[in-house]
Amino acid sequence: MARKKMAVEEKLEDINLMPIMNLLCLLIPFLLLSAQFIQIGIVLVDTPRQSKSQSKPDENQKSLGLEVIIKQDGYDVKTKSGGSACPQRAASNQVCIPVTHAGGKKVYNAVALRKLLYDKFYKPHYKNNSLDKSKDAPKPAGAFSDWGKVTIVPEDTILYETVIQTLDAARELPPEAKNEIQDIKGGTLACVFKKKPGDKEWQLEGNCMFPLVAVGR
Repeated sequence: MARKKMAVEEKLEDINLMPIMNLLCLLIPFLLLSAQFIQIGIVLVDTPRQSKSQSKPDENQKSLGLEVIIKQDGYDVKTKSGGSACPQRAASNQVCIPVTHAGGKKVYNAVALRKLLYDKFYKPHYKNNSLDKSKDAPKPAGAFSDWGKVTIVPEDTILYETVIQTLDAARELPPEAKNEIQDIKGGTLACVFKKKPGDKEWQLEGNCMFPLVAVGR
């Protein structure tokens, strides 16, 4: 007796997505309540420029011309007025702060760079200089006209991460500044650019060393 195959028709029904949509609608308010809104801080970087209209320099002011050169073998620091920050090492054709090696990679000592900039340039001169941009602010004798500015000059093969570490090292004060600098604002060493709602320009907030950075070649 031949067996008869019975064809069973299966009826497919649409999936009911309403419970999932209701659950998502309930979770959205909790997600917004638990979200943490932060202010965005950036580091403004410029390129060196020459003014077309050169005004007569102030006799009471001089230019520092601080430069940090990132080489393959380490950091070199110099000024346009005084030359190398490490004259003894420069005489033997050596950089100021040599690189070290860890895990087969080059390590640039940004902590040592921050301390060098602080001890040799910031600490001896910060009392006579200010980052106040007001044109009417009085300038004491011996003040630098380009105070707060530093030019970072990386070689072509320097990694982007190394340049950022160098920017941070030049911008922020070292920990010992809390005990040595009298006018530390708010007791913090943070230095950031912030733009408040309604403002057109970024403003410096906190305690800064050399935050006005230009990247040159």
